[in-house]
Amino acid sequence: MSTTDHTPDPERELTQEQNLADLEQVLGDREQLLGDRDQARVQRDQAGLDSKRERHGAEDDTTARAFDDTQARLDRGQATQDVNQQALDHAQIGRDDHQEAIDDQRDTQALPPSEQPKPANASKLRQHAQQRAAAARERAEAALLRAQAALARAEAAEKRTRTQIQREQD
Repeated sequence: MSTTDHTPDPERELTQEQNLADLEQVLGDREQLLGDRDQARVQRDQAGLDSKRERHGAEDDTTARAFDDTQARLDRGQATQDVNQQALDHAQIGRDDHQEAIDDQRDTQALPPSEQPKPANASKLRQHAQQRAAAARERAEAALLRAQAALARAEAAEKRTRTQIQREQD
């Protein structure tokens, strides 16, 4: 039986980490493009509603109510877009921090052995644990923002349903 050396290869591990970071960035960029597309739709719908209001005005209660309902839908859509953009911005900060850590690790590995940092002591380990805890908190905050967006969508759906039921009863 032969035994293989299972010593981790730092460069290989760093390459794998970089590949994951690149994939996360591509996915984040895609989400941003989708968000931009949705924002453009909301703005286009708002411009269309403004144009209709200018042309037709609020001639009667039915028209005014229709305009108000459409405006409420657009406002809810904009609120959802705002929350989603906050989550995207927050996630981008996390990806930037991750990339910075990878770059720092590459720089450290490129140093001559005599200049490389000493193994971590208890203080350094505590500092890294605090950094990981902060990163976990940031991820939780991003999850909270996504949950708030879902809540805003659910509230909008509930309001639409109540409005529709009220109209049917009137």
